[in-house]
Amino acid sequence: MTIQMTFPVLRSERLVLREMRDGDLEKLCAYLGDFEVSKSLSTQPFPFSETDGRAYIKQALENDTAENVTWTIELDGQLCGTFKVKDLQGAVYIGYWLGQEHWGSGLMSEALRAVLFYLFEDRQISVVHGGVFKENPASLNVLTKLGFTVTGEGTRVCRARDNIQLEEFQLQLTRADFLRLNRQDN
Repeated sequence: MTIQMTFPVLRSERLVLREMRDGDLEKLCAYLGDFEVSKSLSTQPFPFSETDGRAYIKQALENDTAENVTWTIELDGQLCGTFKVKDLQGAVYIGYWLGQEHWGSGLMSEALRAVLFYLFEDRQISVVHGGVFKENPASLNVLTKLGFTVTGEGTRVCRARDNIQLEEFQLQLTRADFLRLNRQDN
């Protein structure tokens, strides 16, 4: 497996997926301070404070990109969400969110597609895993339209909702399936 030495900046038609920076703090706090966003995430608190935002950025910048990568999803020079990939040396797992004003615009599908090409082609990952709360059909749709299949069900804690356990779908996508489904668009 290739060891990542520099931060992997990704580009798509409308987006730049780049390393987080201190200037992202205001938008990060505004978006994650919206309960409609944070209620669908497992690890983010609500309310989301400036202290939480600084810790989020610090952790993202301290990641060893050979193991974990957190991208700022940038649209028109501004953060509109983030995308995380965890455990690149093991069972690769993705997580993501967009600010509510960007929902329904196809941006997350565009960001996911860029990340998947990076993971499957550049990093030669064989399988990517994800999970979505059952009550979040939009996120489930983002994953399934790019080829993810539901492999099971389980529960996951939602920190923004006082750490309650929520039912989730567990999904995966293999490198072979993704490349077969997406090669013609390359």
